[in-house]
Amino acid sequence: MADRVSIPIFPVYPSLIAISFVIGWFIPGFYDWTGSDQSRASPLVAQTAIGLLVGAILIWIVLPWLPIAAGATTDKLPRPRFTSRTLLLVTAGIAIGVAVATRFPMVVSGLLCAMVFGYAIWFSIRSSRHRWPTAALLACMIGPYVWIVFHDELESLFPAILWMAAGLPAFLPAALLSSLWGHNLHEVTWLSVLLTAVELAIGIWLIRLGPRRTIAYLVLVLLMSTIGSFGLNALVRA
Repeated sequence: MADRVSIPIFPVYPSLIAISFVIGWFIPGFYDWTGSDQSRASPLVAQTAIGLLVGAILIWIVLPWLPIAAGATTDKLPRPRFTSRTLLLVTAGIAIGVAVATRFPMVVSGLLCAMVFGYAIWFSIRSSRHRWPTAALLACMIGPYVWIVFHDELESLFPAILWMAAGLPAFLPAALLSSLWGHNLHEVTWLSVLLTAVELAIGIWLIRLGPRRTIAYLVLVLLMSTIGSFGLNALVRA
């Protein structure tokens, strides 16, 4: 019996990068094409969102059956060694972090986000085989929001857009959580920044585990960013 031919993974990541930025470029045009306005969203919006969700689910269902080499990007991570001193330092660090976070949540969230982005850059530089997956992860997070750069009223969004930039990839989950907590998203901007750091950290972790998990997660991230970007575009028009 002939061996199955493995599907090359490399073209997947550039394709996701291209798709992410194409989506971001066409979101304002799609909003206009659907005929949506500030008071009423076109039924096509909900139908498109459902179509994207169904497409993502189909990819997740098919992905485990594709002949992809599971160990193509897997790292053997060293086992961490914990001592009583290390545990004490970690506990003290967490206690101090929680105390500072309650008083300066935006500062703490911003620092954490910057640290994770810095680690992602170091991670991709350190391992050449992880550069394309990492680039695809960042593109799926940021690409759908590229329309903001070309927005007609970009200057009017300053300086708020500068604070929002770090939290844009997690705009959708942050909006949902803030709504559940009964807060306005503007009141908890730090939450979107913190969730962006978490989203990126999870992505880097999954990249180390292999291409199947990576692709599945990239599809999820792209879906969240696309829906969040469209929602933000609607809010900016209001």
